[in-house]
Amino acid sequence: MSTMFRITGLIILIFALNRYECYESEIGCNRRPLGTKTEPLPPDNRFKIDIIGINDDMYIPRHQYTVRLYSNDGVSSFIAFTISAREDTKYNEKNPRKPILLDPGAIKVSPDAPSVPSPCKNSVIQSDIKPKKSIEAVWIAPAKDNKCVTIYAVLAVKQDVWYNSDGPLSKRVCEDRRNMEDMQPVENDNCQACEDARYLLTFDGIWSYNTHPGMFPKTQELARFSDVVGASHSKSFNVYKIHSEASAGLKMLAEQGNTTKLEMEILSQLGSSVRTVIKGSGRSKPNMVTTTSFRVTRQHHRVSLVTAILPSPDWFLGVSNMELCDAVTRKWAPNLTLNLYPLDAGTDSGTTFEASNDDTMPPQPISSAPINKDIPKEQIKPFAKLTFELTRTYPKLCDSEESSEPHVQEEHEYKEINNNQPTTPPPVEVSISVDPDSSSECPMTEWEDWLPCEGECIDNKLQGFQSRFRYHLVDGVAVGKYVENGPSYADKEVSRYCQENYEDSELQACEEACNQEEDS
Repeated sequence: MSTMFRITGLIILIFALNRYECYESEIGCNRRPLGTKTEPLPPDNRFKIDIIGINDDMYIPRHQYTVRLYSNDGVSSFIAFTISAREDTKYNEKNPRKPILLDPGAIKVSPDAPSVPSPCKNSVIQSDIKPKKSIEAVWIAPAKDNKCVTIYAVLAVKQDVWYNSDGPLSKRVCEDRRNMEDMQPVENDNCQACEDARYLLTFDGIWSYNTHPGMFPKTQELARFSDVVGASHSKSFNVYKIHSEASAGLKMLAEQGNTTKLEMEILSQLGSSVRTVIKGSGRSKPNMVTTTSFRVTRQHHRVSLVTAILPSPDWFLGVSNMELCDAVTRKWAPNLTLNLYPLDAGTDSGTTFEASNDDTMPPQPISSAPINKDIPKEQIKPFAKLTFELTRTYPKLCDSEESSEPHVQEEHEYKEINNNQPTTPPPVEVSISVDPDSSSECPMTEWEDWLPCEGECIDNKLQGFQSRFRYHLVDGVAVGKYVENGPSYADKEVSRYCQENYEDSELQACEEACNQEEDS
C-alpha cells in the first residue's frame, strides 16, 4: 500500500511541475510578472498573443516573426509582461523517462519596444511599468525537425493582479514541412527599403499530359494558358483573395481567358494603390514561357498575378500579395521562386476541363481547384513556376517620399545589379529631342510612339488600351531610358517637383479591327 501511495504522490508531483514549467522551468527563473506570488486571474479574452506572418499555425524554419501581445478591446492596458517560447520534446530511446528537449528558436527584444531580455531562457520582459496596450517581440524560428513550439505570455494589469498563459495568451505553432518553393514569403508591413527597385518576372509553364496525366484536358491540343496579368501594389489592393469572391474581371479571365476587364480593374487603381500594371504574353501553350519587368517601391512592395487555365470552367493560376521586401532584412529580396497550383474562381460549377457553362449561383469563394479528387493533395504537381529576379535599384533618400508617377508597362531593358560588370565601350553621344511642352526646369524627351493596342479580339474587334512614354532629362541624360553604350543615368536623380508635375507615361483607350481566326 505504501508503494502505491508513493507512486501516486510522484505522479501528482510530476503533474504539478509540468503545470508550472512555463513559469519556473529553470533553476532560479521566475516568469511571473513582477515576481508576484498571488494566484492568476482566469482567462477572459481581454488580452491576446499573435504571431504575425504565421499561416495555418505553421512556421517556416529559421524565419523571423513578430510576436504581438496586445489588448483585445483596445482599451485595457497592462504594466508588466513576460513573452517566452517553450520547446517540444521527443522520445529518448536511451532514457525513456527523460524526453529530449528540442529547440524552440529564440525570443529577442524588438527594436523600439520597451522591453529587455529576461534572465529566463528565451524570454523578454518589460523595461518599465508604464501602462501599455501592446508590445512586440521577435521570434526566430528554430531549424528543421524541431516539431512544435508554444509562444506564450503572462502579464500584470497592476501589482499582484495578473494573467497566466492560458487561452488566448498562448499559441502553439508547428513546422511547415512543405517545399519552400510552395510557400510565399512572410508578408512585411514594415518595409525599410529606401530605394525603388525593378524586378524581372519569368512565368514558366510546366503543365503537360506526361507530368499531369490525371489533370489534363482530353483534347490535349486545346491546353494552354492565357496572358499573365497583375500589378505591383500596396497592401490595400488585391487582384484576388483566397476565401473571397472573385471580381467581375477575374471571373471573365478564369472562364474565358479574356484579360480586358481585369486590366481595367487594375488600371482604375493606377497611381494610388497600384504602382505598375504587369502583363506578360507568350506562346499560348501549357509550356508557355514569358518574361516582363516591373517596378516596386517602399509603399508598393507586393505583387499579384493571374493567368487562366484553358480550357476549364473557371480555373486559374495565381499569386496574391507576393512579398518582395524581405521580412527579416526589410530590404528587397534578391530572388524568389514560387510554384503555382490551380485555383477555382467559384463562378462556374463545371467539373471537367471541357464542361459547358454552368454558372454557380450564388458565387462561391476562391479556393483550390478540385480538378481530380482522386489525386491526394500532396501528390499534385505545380502547373507553373514564377521567378522574381532583382535587376536594379533606384537610389533615393530614406526620408523622401516615393515617386508618384505610375507605370503601365516597363521597358524590358534594365541595368543588372552586378559590381563586376565587364568593361564596356565608352558612352556614345545620343541625340535627344526635347518636348516643347516641358519646361527648362523639368526638360523631358519627346513622347515615344504609342505601343500596340492591348486587348482581346472579340467579333473581329479589339477593344483595350495602349500606352506611350517619355523620359525626364537630367544633364542631358534621359533618366530610365536604356541606350546601348549610351551615357549612364545611374547617378542622375529627377527632382520630386518634376516627377509630380510632368507625367512620363500616358494611357488611352483604343479600338481596332482584328482577325479572330488568326488570334484563336
